[in-house]
Amino acid sequence: MLSIVIPVRNERETVLALIARVRAVDCGMPKELIIVDGASTDGTREALQALGDADDLQLVLEDRARGKGRAVRTGFDRARGDIVMVQDADLELDPSEIPLLLAPIVRGETSVVFGSRFKGRGRGGTPLVGYAGNLGLTWAVNALYLARLTDILTCYKVMRTEVARALELRCNGFDLDAEITCRLLRAGERIVEVPVTYEARSVDEGKKLSPGVGWSVLRAIVRVRFARSRAGVASSSQRAGDDDALVDTPRGRSLD
Repeated sequence: MLSIVIPVRNERETVLALIARVRAVDCGMPKELIIVDGASTDGTREALQALGDADDLQLVLEDRARGKGRAVRTGFDRARGDIVMVQDADLELDPSEIPLLLAPIVRGETSVVFGSRFKGRGRGGTPLVGYAGNLGLTWAVNALYLARLTDILTCYKVMRTEVARALELRCNGFDLDAEITCRLLRAGERIVEVPVTYEARSVDEGKKLSPGVGWSVLRAIVRVRFARSRAGVASSSQRAGDDDALVDTPRGRSLD
């Protein structure tokens, strides 16, 4: 089974279309959607609850916004599949390409695949500032970890579930993407990059990243590299409350 973790916060305009597109994809295996809502205030939560109960859907409702990283970690913990991946709810990445990402893992070539937005394609329609920032952070990872990656901050990270859970992730913010990459490299995992289609959206369209995120990402890269153990690194975005429990609710699950 494939577990698809979808972190969501204020994505009312795209989340239902994204869910429909993910459900329509033939992955060659059963799949489940684990949607973690970060206390949305724009009607996203109500739209998700209106979906009702379904065998392929786990809905986790956070009582407050805890960050994308925390949402992804929650999804990893709840995954029932042999393979787990992350899918953003903003439609920047095309779910129809999920089978391409699964293929190297299914063939036994690797345990980890990243969907690279830039491999063999350059910047494309990505805003220059965002592209330059990602390029610089990817260069830092390649230099510090002796890697040859092209896109460490891609949302499309696919891996065996046991690999994901062994990473002992700590980051709660957008810096989780870098932490995942760096911990995989420290663990000696081989990361295969597969080119994917990317339709960048603007801040006006809901893009949540800001220039300040780059500094937290860089700190995570450096801290993981020089930590004495993989489990001993927490980024600046880590917050209290990691021990909060999940409890059942009539429409999914909620964090108290």
